[in-house]
Amino acid sequence: MQHKKRSQIIAGLDVGASATKAVLIKESRVVSQYLAETTDSISSAKRVLSVLVSSVKNGSKIQKVAVSGGGSRIIGKQLLGFPVERVDEIIANGYGGLFLSRKNQGIIVSIGTGTSIVAAYEGGRKIVHLGGTGVGGGTILGLARRMLDVNNFKILENMALKGDINRVDLTVGDVVGGSIGIIPADATASNLAKLCVETSQEDVAAGIFNLVSQVVGVVSAMAAKSCGLENDVIFVGRLAKSPLVSRIVLETVNIFGLKAIVPEKCEYCTASGAAVYVLGGLANEH
Repeated sequence: MQHKKRSQIIAGLDVGASATKAVLIKESRVVSQYLAETTDSISSAKRVLSVLVSSVKNGSKIQKVAVSGGGSRIIGKQLLGFPVERVDEIIANGYGGLFLSRKNQGIIVSIGTGTSIVAAYEGGRKIVHLGGTGVGGGTILGLARRMLDVNNFKILENMALKGDINRVDLTVGDVVGGSIGIIPADATASNLAKLCVETSQEDVAAGIFNLVSQVVGVVSAMAAKSCGLENDVIFVGRLAKSPLVSRIVLETVNIFGLKAIVPEKCEYCTASGAAVYVLGGLANEH
């Protein structure tokens, strides 16, 4: 009976607004993953699942497809002939964050088009949705389209890396002449406060990234402190994969004395969590 548990393979799908992510989980580890831009939810889900199916070897078979994310609501009871189980996105984020970080508890901050925050305890036995913010990757791209006429995230990130944030943001030192409380002098006092007609495109891009990343970092820090999880902040989601975003959010929470990580495969958190949740349910049936 133990052998059956170990050999089970679950596909996890996160059908998001901008991208559809998929993983295969076997023996409590990710053995395959794939990501594609979302066109329509059902077509994108079929496309990523077909890639996973083609990666299965040695006669193994996928037992079930766990689906989550906003687009999962319109997926039926079967997908490419496999039985489907829908997992609430909050549950999937909680399980996925703990699975990827190998932690037993934590604040899981999923940075995608917007930002969702959940607290997970006892290996996922208790998961609480704390809320979130509409500020996220969609904010970055929306501001960039309007302000810079740029609609490509990678181009925008490269522009931001060349920009000088000191030409865009007011620091605490600019305002009060030094540090204040726990906040150092070089911390941001007001995002985009120095923005003007003459500001270069690269500096504007840097300001946009700083604004979004710092908002996410501050909200995450407040959430972690309210739950007593200051040493267990886990940033996940597709935007967390950005080197620039991850650096800024980690620097921001560090100001508040928090310890945070961005786990490997962070963009597959929801997909992984859905699969882990369903795999646990199947194991408990035996």
